[in-house]
Amino acid sequence: MKKLMIVAACIASLGAGTALAGKGGYGQLSEEERAQRMQRMKSHLELSDEQVEQMKQIRADGGGREEIRAVLTDEQARKWDEARKRHGQKGGKKNREE
Repeated sequence: MKKLMIVAACIASLGAGTALAGKGGYGQLSEEERAQRMQRMKSHLELSDEQVEQMKQIRADGGGREEIRAVLTDEQARKWDEARKRHGQKGGKKNREE
Protein backbone atom coordinates (compact mmCIF):
# COMPACT_ATOMS: atom_id res chain seq x y z
CA MET A 1 0.00 0.00 0.00
CA LYS A 2 2.83 2.36 0.89
CA LYS A 3 4.56 1.69 -2.45
CA LEU A 4 1.33 2.38 -4.33
CA MET A 5 0.97 5.76 -2.61
CA ILE A 6 4.60 6.65 -3.40
CA VAL A 7 4.13 5.73 -7.06
CA ALA A 8 0.89 7.73 -7.21
CA ALA A 9 2.60 10.75 -5.64
CA CYS A 10 5.47 10.53 -8.16
CA ILE A 11 3.07 10.34 -11.08
CA ALA A 12 1.08 13.29 -9.77
CA SER A 13 4.19 15.42 -9.29
CA LEU A 14 5.43 14.59 -12.81
CA GLY A 15 2.07 15.61 -14.24
CA ALA A 16 2.12 18.90 -12.35
CA GLY A 17 5.69 19.62 -13.50
CA THR A 18 4.77 18.96 -17.11
CA ALA A 19 1.76 21.26 -16.86
CA LEU A 20 3.84 24.06 -15.37
CA ALA A 21 6.72 23.63 -17.81
CA GLY A 22 4.74 25.19 -20.65
CA LYS A 23 4.34 28.51 -18.84
CA GLY A 24 6.87 31.29 -19.04
CA GLY A 25 8.30 30.98 -22.54
CA TYR A 26 7.58 33.83 -24.93
CA GLY A 27 5.98 31.45 -27.42
CA GLN A 28 3.53 30.27 -24.76
CA LEU A 29 2.18 33.74 -23.99
CA SER A 30 -1.16 35.06 -25.18
CA GLU A 31 -1.25 38.08 -27.47
CA GLU A 32 -2.32 40.23 -24.53
CA GLU A 33 0.58 38.98 -22.38
CA ARG A 34 3.04 39.61 -25.21
CA ALA A 35 1.71 43.15 -25.64
CA GLN A 36 2.00 43.82 -21.90
CA ARG A 37 5.56 42.48 -21.80
CA MET A 38 6.55 44.59 -24.80
CA GLN A 39 4.98 47.70 -23.24
CA ARG A 40 6.98 47.15 -20.03
CA MET A 41 10.18 46.72 -22.06
CA LYS A 42 9.38 49.83 -24.12
CA SER A 43 8.87 51.88 -20.98
CA HIS A 44 11.80 50.50 -18.96
CA LEU A 45 14.33 50.60 -21.80
CA GLU A 46 12.90 53.73 -23.46
CA LEU A 47 12.56 51.93 -26.79
CA SER A 48 11.66 53.77 -29.96
CA ASP A 49 8.66 52.66 -31.99
CA GLU A 50 11.09 51.40 -34.65
CA GLN A 51 12.91 49.23 -32.08
CA VAL A 52 9.61 47.79 -30.87
CA GLU A 53 8.65 46.84 -34.43
CA GLN A 54 12.07 45.29 -35.03
CA MET A 55 11.72 43.22 -31.85
CA LYS A 56 8.24 42.06 -32.81
CA GLN A 57 9.56 40.97 -36.20
CA ILE A 58 12.50 39.14 -34.62
CA ARG A 59 10.12 37.22 -32.35
CA ALA A 60 7.74 36.48 -35.22
CA ASP A 61 10.69 35.05 -37.17
CA GLY A 62 11.67 32.87 -34.21
CA GLY A 63 14.67 34.96 -33.18
CA GLY A 64 16.04 34.97 -29.67
CA ARG A 65 17.66 37.21 -27.12
CA GLU A 66 20.87 37.81 -29.05
CA GLU A 67 19.00 39.17 -32.07
CA ILE A 68 16.88 41.38 -29.83
CA ARG A 69 19.94 42.58 -27.92
CA ALA A 70 21.49 43.69 -31.24
CA VAL A 71 18.59 46.15 -31.71
CA LEU A 72 19.38 47.93 -28.43
CA THR A 73 21.72 50.85 -27.84
CA ASP A 74 24.60 50.28 -25.42
CA GLU A 75 22.69 51.98 -22.58
CA GLN A 76 19.51 50.00 -23.29
CA ALA A 77 21.49 46.75 -23.41
CA ARG A 78 23.05 47.59 -20.03
CA LYS A 79 19.60 48.20 -18.49
CA TRP A 80 18.27 45.00 -20.08
CA ASP A 81 21.18 42.94 -18.72
CA GLU A 82 20.67 44.40 -15.23
CA ALA A 83 16.94 43.64 -15.31
CA ARG A 84 17.53 40.07 -16.53
CA LYS A 85 20.09 39.56 -13.78
CA ARG A 86 17.66 40.82 -11.10
CA HIS A 87 14.83 38.65 -12.41
CA GLY A 88 17.11 35.63 -12.68
CA GLN A 89 17.94 35.90 -8.97
CA LYS A 90 14.28 35.31 -8.14
CA GLY A 91 14.49 31.81 -9.63
CA GLY A 92 12.46 30.12 -12.29
CA LYS A 93 13.28 29.87 -15.96
CA LYS A 94 14.14 33.52 -16.44
CA ASN A 95 17.79 32.73 -15.92
CA ARG A 96 18.08 30.29 -18.82
CA GLU A 97 19.38 31.03 -22.29
CA GLU A 98 17.32 30.50 -25.41
